[in-house]
Amino acid sequence: MCGRFINLNKIDKLNKIFEINESKNIENETSYNIAPSQPTIIITNLKFFKIEKANWGIKYFDKRQNQEKNIINSRLETIQKKILFKDSFEKRRCVIPANGYYEWSIKDNIKNPYFINIPDKEMIYFAGIWKYFNFKKSSMKLFSIITKPANSLLKEIHDRMPVTLSAEESKDYLDHNNSNYLTNNAQLILEEYFEFFKISKFVNNPINNSSECIKPIN
Repeated sequence: MCGRFINLNKIDKLNKIFEINESKNIENETSYNIAPSQPTIIITNLKFFKIEKANWGIKYFDKRQNQEKNIINSRLETIQKKILFKDSFEKRRCVIPANGYYEWSIKDNIKNPYFINIPDKEMIYFAGIWKYFNFKKSSMKLFSIITKPANSLLKEIHDRMPVTLSAEESKDYLDHNNSNYLTNNAQLILEEYFEFFKISKFVNNPINNSSECIKPIN
């Protein structure tokens, strides 16, 4: 699972990596605690690479439980089978720039937060899908992060992990003609470089948004 992450990336750097001429009305917004329903930047590729704003979580109304749900993660194993995700996976892919994410390990009914990243908080990209708000074309977009079973390093914290891509892998994933890219590439470049450390429960409150969130504790 991935329920919080950080983004310290500069728009100009992303423009260069994805050869984007300009990103209108998109400003640098450093965040150490991006939570579900909050807006952040995503990179899409309908006809060309584009940096856009989107809210985290695909909303839908569950008739059986008579309530609205916010889907922040989509399982790679079933994404091509579920009606809610299939069309987006085929036509509306995105990557979400990040510099690490948070996960909570549960031991003796106590949840302890960890920060997971690659060394020096280098830029990473989560594979995702997006939809228009209320399933209609509008200026507002919603996204979900794709997850997979955790690798041997991270499964001691949680049994799921976000599908994490390098810049070049992101470009391949955003190519909609490459429909089986993720399933054909079970081992992605960055996964073997992950590291993690325990942090304080300061991060638990999404209002807290500073470097204190990623400060290691003993």
